[in-house]
Amino acid sequence: MASIRSSTLLPQCTSCIRRLTRQNLEAWGPQQTRSISKKAKEAERNITVQLLKDVPRFGRAGSYVPLNPSLMRNRWFPARVANYVPATQMKQLKAQEVDMGRDFTFGVRLNLEEAEEEEDDFMSQSKHYVRPIEIDVLSAERSMELLNAFVPPTIDFYRQRIEQEKESRERLGASGAADILTAAAMGIKAKAPTDAIYGSVSTADLVSTIRGALAHNDEAARVILNEADVKFVSGHEEGDASRVKQLGTFKVEIRLPGAEEPLVRNIRIRAKESEA
Repeated sequence: MASIRSSTLLPQCTSCIRRLTRQNLEAWGPQQTRSISKKAKEAERNITVQLLKDVPRFGRAGSYVPLNPSLMRNRWFPARVANYVPATQMKQLKAQEVDMGRDFTFGVRLNLEEAEEEEDDFMSQSKHYVRPIEIDVLSAERSMELLNAFVPPTIDFYRQRIEQEKESRERLGASGAADILTAAAMGIKAKAPTDAIYGSVSTADLVSTIRGALAHNDEAARVILNEADVKFVSGHEEGDASRVKQLGTFKVEIRLPGAEEPLVRNIRIRAKESEA
């Protein structure tokens, strides 16, 4: 009888079933889903570390603060800003109810009129910091000492000698006066000196060679030497002390700005075929 009575109470038509189902759904109400915020997810991933230095917006050295594991692994731990907390020590800290929260007000200077909260933390500020280039310039006296130590007394250069033209055979039956008139008429140029070379040895060549000698020492490589600091004392043409165009041994002066005395060295230009 109970089964028959219960079956009679159930709705028999489709419209009744729809109405009953709608009433049940309205009674339950709309179902809500709760999403975890980004800050909550970050808080779950954070680990507790012990600060080794005072860090603004985090805390003093020795305090325990939560931190992102990737930030700890890549930046804070290599920079010795914080240290990891072992699991056994973590249990003791929790048992002792030690405060392991972050102090957002530590190291922050608040204005009386308005307190502006900075978005970047201590390590993000250092991320955008560009360290200026520091150049430790040597003094003129120290630079001259290094030049004197690393530049040899004589610097050799090799250049090709200009070959002299062979004298033309004397013409038979021609007088000396006729030869002079003929040479003047043809505009024959004066012969080049026997020690003339192709090209020249310039102060730029000398500076390049000296820089190569200084490059073998870390301190000497910092010496700043320009072409204006070098000049030939002998062997150069009048009015141009920046180059020599002949074979031989000549003197050159090296004087840096601020130096009292110049450094004198010998420049020896040798024929290229005698290099062997």
